[in-house]
Amino acid sequence: METLLHESGDSCELVIVDGGMSPGTARLVSDLGRSVRLISEPDTGIYDAMNKGMAAASGDHLWFLNGGDESLVRWSQLSAVLDAHEAAVILGDFVLAAATRDQTRASRPARSMWHALPTSHQAIFYPRAAITGRYDQSFRVAADYDFTARLYASGVPFVVEHIVVARFHLDGTSTQHGKLIGAEARRVQRETLSVHPAVSVVSGLRHRAARRYRSILSRGH
Repeated sequence: METLLHESGDSCELVIVDGGMSPGTARLVSDLGRSVRLISEPDTGIYDAMNKGMAAASGDHLWFLNGGDESLVRWSQLSAVLDAHEAAVILGDFVLAAATRDQTRASRPARSMWHALPTSHQAIFYPRAAITGRYDQSFRVAADYDFTARLYASGVPFVVEHIVVARFHLDGTSTQHGKLIGAEARRVQRETLSVHPAVSVVSGLRHRAARRYRSILSRGH
């Protein structure tokens, strides 16, 4: 994020929520400059932290990156996209860092929301004016899907911009919590998107196949 902050001047802010667990974060914030805000206090998990960051941010669009994620986009390119779609959820492309090689993944159309997020959560920009709720902490692993699906179901416009904005690393979560991910995805499909049960079954089979593939990638086989 350092390059993006430098290029943007005062047009981009960074809110860091560290859970009060990283003693070196304050020094990092000091080095990055005045456009960075630190929230260093205990939280109940990643979605609680994201809610805190969302409440603290003041920008027109919100972008969520986890601690190990990397920003890959230049400010000149990103600002043009944000200005062109002020009221829309913007779906970008991303790089998946696996054991064998990095893979660039293009965003799918927004209509694929019936199955899953069309792109990585780290490649989505949310218009603040359209957000009326928070990340639902009753979800353990799929609150990002639920949050985005609620915006989609409410009629907020979605646009796809094929620019690579972030890199994130496979961490095994999809493999370790496969059944939970599937169950929570079905809950979003049922309660938020009103997906037909038969279509939800098809989605579940696709999720299972995708988890098996990501497991192979993460092991480097």
